[in-house]
Amino acid sequence: MDRYTHFEDLSNEIFFEIFDYLQALEIFTDFTSLNKRISSILQSIPLRIIVLYNHSRRQVDFISSHLTFHAHQVILTKIYYKICDYTSVIDLLFHRHNFTNLESCLLVANSLPTKVENVIKLIKTLNKLVSFSIRAPNDYTISTIDKCDLTQIMLMHKSSVHSIELDYRYDYMDISNYTSIPSNLISLKLHLSGSPSAVSLYSILSTSEIPCILHGSVFSLTYDLKL
Repeated sequence: MDRYTHFEDLSNEIFFEIFDYLQALEIFTDFTSLNKRISSILQSIPLRIIVLYNHSRRQVDFISSHLTFHAHQVILTKIYYKICDYTSVIDLLFHRHNFTNLESCLLVANSLPTKVENVIKLIKTLNKLVSFSIRAPNDYTISTIDKCDLTQIMLMHKSSVHSIELDYRYDYMDISNYTSIPSNLISLKLHLSGSPSAVSLYSILSTSEIPCILHGSVFSLTYDLKL
C-alpha cells in the first residue's frame, strides 16, 4: 500500500483528468489499493457506472463491493437489466445502493420482465438527477403497471430533472389526463400508442404548446421544451 510508483510524479489535477475518462469498473480494477495517495483521490472523484449486456455477474459484484463506500460519488449510470450470465442487474444495484448524487441515469430493459420498482422508489429521492432515460427494445419487457407508475412519477413529480426519455410504448389515453409537467423540463421524449385521429396535439400535456409528428397508429412524440 505504501510502495512508490511513477504515478506519484503526476499532480492530483492530472489524476482527476485521467479518471474522468474512465468508468468505475476500470478505476476499481486498475487503481484500487495501488497506494495511499491514489486511494485518497479515489474517495473524491465522480464515478460513472456502466454495465453492458456483455458484462458478467462477477464484474457486477465487484463493482457493487466497492460501491459500499463510493455510492455517493456516482453521478452517472448506464445499466442493462440483463447481462451475459445474470438478469435483474438494475434491481440488484438500485436495491443495494443509494445513489444520492446521481445526475444522469440510463436504463435498458432488455429482458422479460424488467422490474423497476426500486428505481421508481429511488427517483422520488434523487434531488440532483438531471437526465433520466429508460429504453425498452421489446414492448413487453416492462409491465403495464410499472410503465404507468414510472411515467406518472417522471411527468408529475416535481424534481430537478431537465431531460426525460421514456422509450417504451405508452397508451395516449392514460397520459392525456395529466394536468401539468415540471416547468424545468428542457427535453422530453415519449413513445405513445393510439389512433392519430383520437389524439389532440396540444392536449397530451396541456401546459406544453409544442407540436409533434405522428407516424401511423403508433407514433413517436418528441418535445423540445424551452424555458
